Amino acid sequence: MKILGMLSALALGIAAPAALAAPLCPALGVATDCNIVLTIGPGGSVTSSAGASSSSTYDGSDDVLVGIINNSGAPLSSIALSSPGNPVFEFDGDGIDAFGAVENAGNPDTTGYGGPNAYFSGISSDFSTGTVNFKNPIAAGGTDYFSLEEAITFNQIGGATPEPSTLLLFATGAVGLAGSLRRKMLSR
Repeated sequence: MKILGMLSALALGIAAPAALAAPLCPALGVATDCNIVLTIGPGGSVTSSAGASSSSTYDGSDDVLVGIINNSGAPLSSIALSSPGNPVFEFDGDGIDAFGAVENAGNPDTTGYGGPNAYFSGISSDFSTGTVNFKNPIAAGGTDYFSLEEAITFNQIGGATPEPSTLLLFATGAVGLAGSLRRKMLSR
């Protein structure tokens, strides 16, 4: 019986890391996963890190695949990004859609860089800042992906800010939860 338990534990130990290692972004072009990963944390904090394919842009030249993880606790409808000195929103026609990403029906993206769910607005005249919108907001704990122009690295993304309405939803939920808990305590 002990041997069976040990074998089960060993099998779980081998299978669990494989399940956790599932790619955040699909394999597109020469990239097998995301080049950059943005993680939205509680309160709207944003961290940027290298993705599993950080050394190879999906087009083999100058475009990056960006994965996004929403750990904020609220749906994420958009995020403002900037990359000072880098025209990351100056789309030149070789976005991820040209490499096999399929847009969801009704996605208003006209650039070919949005993938299934993302589209862009508020792009600055120097193409270094803009907003990535999600047609279907990314659920708390959910993920999504899109692409940007230029072979930038994770530390060249700055000023990543979730849209105020996303933060407002998070704050409203927290206030509602606090009110519910207070009413429950008072009714005792």
